[in-house]
Amino acid sequence: MDDQLRRRIDEWIARSGLNSYGDPPGTMYTGSTPLFDERTGVLKDRYLYILEQHPELKEDGSRKR
Repeated sequence: MDDQLRRRIDEWIARSGLNSYGDPPGTMYTGSTPLFDERTGVLKDRYLYILEQHPELKEDGSRKR
């Protein structure tokens, strides 16, 4: 993932009024973050998590939710 895609994701989040994970404000997560898999103990990259939830951002970062 390049810096341009990361910037597009960050801009999309800001424009859409979402939290830093690309979810609606106030979303609650087990363990306080959606990035930590309690079963495996693995911490996922924030941008990869967002792209898994919003694959359309790979093609066009300007789309709104």
